[in-house]
Amino acid sequence: MTTKSQSLRSKWTILTTTITFIIFMLFSLFIIFLMSTYQKEQEVDVLKKTVSDISALFEEKTPGEVTTSDIKRSMNDNEKVFLYDIDGKNYYSATTKLSYNFKLPVDKGNKVTIVQKEIDGTHFLLMSTPLRNDHFNGYLTVAHSLDKYFSVIQFLILLCSFFGLTALFITALISFLFSNQITKPIRQLSSKMNQIKRDGFQNKLQVSTSYNEMDDMIDTFNEMMSQLETSFDQQKQFVEDASHELRTPLQIVNGHLNLIQRWGKNNPDVLEESLSISLEEMNRINKLVEELLLLSKDSNLLELKQTELIDINSEIRGRIHSIQQLKNDYTFEYHSTHDQIKLNINRFHFEQILLIFLDNAMKYDQRNKHIVIRASLKNKLVQIEIIDNGEGIPQEDIQNVFDRFYRVDKSRARSKGGNGLGLSIAKKLIESYKGQVRIESEVDHYTKVIIQFPIRTI
Repeated sequence: MTTKSQSLRSKWTILTTTITFIIFMLFSLFIIFLMSTYQKEQEVDVLKKTVSDISALFEEKTPGEVTTSDIKRSMNDNEKVFLYDIDGKNYYSATTKLSYNFKLPVDKGNKVTIVQKEIDGTHFLLMSTPLRNDHFNGYLTVAHSLDKYFSVIQFLILLCSFFGLTALFITALISFLFSNQITKPIRQLSSKMNQIKRDGFQNKLQVSTSYNEMDDMIDTFNEMMSQLETSFDQQKQFVEDASHELRTPLQIVNGHLNLIQRWGKNNPDVLEESLSISLEEMNRINKLVEELLLLSKDSNLLELKQTELIDINSEIRGRIHSIQQLKNDYTFEYHSTHDQIKLNINRFHFEQILLIFLDNAMKYDQRNKHIVIRASLKNKLVQIEIIDNGEGIPQEDIQNVFDRFYRVDKSRARSKGGNGLGLSIAKKLIESYKGQVRIESEVDHYTKVIIQFPIRTI
């Protein structure tokens, strides 16, 4: 089950508004808590002052000398005073608010106590203390109303709620406008991408924004499109070249099969020649398919082949000896800086790399027929150089010689044999061992292939 997607603008507005509201709410609760604590302490201080003043009044005068006016002058608004004798009987009570007609039981404790209690729907702070002096022996209780305290807290809550809702609305509005500004280039990007999807890779994103991140994303997208276009063109070229390479031998085979069908059945010479050419072209097709399959493999899989520590001097000399048995008109000159140069590599891969470059050197050195091979070990790198004195490669073609099916001289490529895949295979094998290969050349003078392998431990 897929969830319904939501726009970035809506998510941003909801997220920022929610976060702002939560922060403001927590801040408001903190302020209300501080104000509540402070206000409660103020009410307690007022109550203590009343109790202190009345206690002092009874220390100065006898109960008969204390008048109601004296007691009320010691009281604050919204308070009621209770005096009890030593037996707990109500001796005297006074109030500053006529509606306070409640009575309280005596608290005969020997310590001062302060409690909060709701009486007839009104919250009071009750402070009880024993009253002991030369003029009076009993108990004193003062009830202090918290109406003012709760009024202040309610007003503070209403004020915070008002400002909270206002801030919520303003934040939502600002977030919406800001998110709209942020997502505008994204919407433009989406529109341009749809246009590119419709019209092809040739269009590039040309959207100016005021955000570095968006500009970087646009640049990255354009680079990605350029790479995709290059890859697409290479793939297209690869398919065209592969089709061309396969079409020619298939046409030859088809032509000779038709020739055999018409005249070859009764003509041994035609039959022999046509079968020989057809087999040769089929071998060419098989080789081409094998090379294409090798190039299609992931280069990392090549490293899974079994490797061993080989002496490249011995391997190179062995390959040279084998080739000279077939190409005795060529001269091979080999030099090495060390008696032994060890390299951890798959032996078959190393032989394949050597044969590809040596075969390529011989193909394009039909005049001097002199190949020089050098091997050296320095800076933890094994370097192999293969030099011929043949046709050379134009500078503009050097960067392309490792591309699949690429041939410098296309008019004479088929006459020299091969499918134009050897150098691509060699490069892929070299890179699978973290190596590098490059070519230096001068037309009609020389071509030098430089191969480097890092020394790897088994």
